[in-house]
Amino acid sequence: MYKHSMSTADSANNNKDDIPDVCANCGKGEESTSDLKKCAACLSVKYCCRDCQIAHRPQHKKECKRRAAELHEEALFKEVEPEDCPVCIVRLPLLETGSTYMSCCGKVICSGCAYAPVYDDKGNRIRERTCPFCRTPAPASDEETVNRLKKRADGGDAESICMMGCYYGNGHYGFPQDYSKTLELWRRAAELGHAEACSKIGSAYYHGKGVERD
Repeated sequence: MYKHSMSTADSANNNKDDIPDVCANCGKGEESTSDLKKCAACLSVKYCCRDCQIAHRPQHKKECKRRAAELHEEALFKEVEPEDCPVCIVRLPLLETGSTYMSCCGKVICSGCAYAPVYDDKGNRIRERTCPFCRTPAPASDEETVNRLKKRADGGDAESICMMGCYYGNGHYGFPQDYSKTLELWRRAAELGHAEACSKIGSAYYHGKGVERD
């Protein structure tokens, strides 16, 4: 029987997929190594089938929890590269007033590009307000703005989900004021990696807004 062991160096190389292409339980390989499935928690071993994973669990459990915790820490403290404006390729300002979310294409652009004149491919200024990135005409009403936002939220766009949470919290754009819905949307956005949503959740608990103060 193949017994899996992993040194500290091996653990550090897991992200490079330096994992034996054999089942950690029975030691058998597959004709196509893609048929071997990684342990979803630690990503450090592979199995040929569900039965082998269950059989190997008692001896793998301790190492699995340790490596899963390491992966969590790595992801938590991973340095995030600052985003650039997709139009001018200049780093976005940190202040909220320095950038604008475009509900048409889901891009966050700097305020300079948001208010700068837009030109067509012949150099003629476009009088109609359009998105500087995708050239979609600006929404003609609040209803159209909300519909665009909902469409992007349904597609899993974290920024639009967070914004909809704010609208429920403030009762804007015709949304009923509902703090429980606000927290639900912010949590969805946070799970998608939206940093501002995490901050808003913390603030809600700190001030006891919609939740018990903690």
